[in-house]
Amino acid sequence: MKIAIIVILSLSLVFATKFSSKYHTTAELNDELESLSRSCSFLSLSNASESPLIKEVNINRNQNKKYRAYILFGEHPRELISPESGIHFLNDLCYEKTDPKNKQILDDFELRLILNANPLSRQKVEGGEYCLRENENGVDINRNYDAHWQKVQDDVRQVTSGPNPFSEPETRAVRDSLKAFNPDIFLTVHSGTLGMFTPHAYSTDAAEQNEDKMMDILNDISGKYCPSCDVGVASQAIGYLAPGSCVDYAYDELKIRYSFAFEIYHGSINLEEQLKSRTHSSFLQLTGQQQSTKNRKFEHNNNHSCFLQTSSKYDMSKEECFDYFNPDSSQYDWYVQNWTEAYQEMLLKLVQEEQS
Repeated sequence: MKIAIIVILSLSLVFATKFSSKYHTTAELNDELESLSRSCSFLSLSNASESPLIKEVNINRNQNKKYRAYILFGEHPRELISPESGIHFLNDLCYEKTDPKNKQILDDFELRLILNANPLSRQKVEGGEYCLRENENGVDINRNYDAHWQKVQDDVRQVTSGPNPFSEPETRAVRDSLKAFNPDIFLTVHSGTLGMFTPHAYSTDAAEQNEDKMMDILNDISGKYCPSCDVGVASQAIGYLAPGSCVDYAYDELKIRYSFAFEIYHGSINLEEQLKSRTHSSFLQLTGQQQSTKNRKFEHNNNHSCFLQTSSKYDMSKEECFDYFNPDSSQYDWYVQNWTEAYQEMLLKLVQEEQS
């Protein structure tokens, strides 16, 4: 019995150390948001939901802004790096506001962000349940939107859709927040593979409108920040259909012309090393290859995408789950900075596309 207790305590210590080295708890995320709201005159907080408590961040420095951008983080709680990249993006906007990129974003955009869309389950992840994908009701909230929704019950792969569309408080909060804001661009951020996707997830059909401009943006970003990313139609990239996703809801139901899903970390691919070791000639070759993706063959990395969990939650230990979905402390700073710059580039590229 003593040996068993020691083993359990040792594992708990490993998990706690891994989590606390760089990552925020839910309480720390909320505290940092409160601090930012006091430091940045153009940043304010409101509640997208009271129960569970889901905070939304509103950024509006220029009353004559031209565009609205909405970024959603943390739909799947085990993907801790998603909200971490979001809080870094916010800090950069607030404390580096004279940077030319940030200045243009603040001049041209009103932004709304939800940093932690699944807070109750995230708290369980903070306690060591590093494989948890679903919400407190056992529902994958990225299958619960009223966009080509289908009823699915799959507790093993954690893709249960819920009893009906918008049965979950988290998706209702995002729905109401999105409708009220009416953005020009929508992005949801996940991890488990590397990819930059456009609609659709529910079918293999490409977006009917604005696909070329969306692809221009993604090709530009992937060439600079994610050469390993699959780029294109979500369902084609992941090799599965995923009804009820937020990216299809944003595009098909709310008519948000620029709707994207990013997957920003894959535990088996060292993106930092690839970008640092890449030569100029290989960069040119890569970006040239990415200019046309209509006939591109996706490699289907051994992924655990935001759209479909391709294997059982029992396939990995808790520690393996953490490492698969999240960079360790030695890589953390690079990843949050890399993807902050990618989010910035996405917004600036939208302005270019709209003005061209």
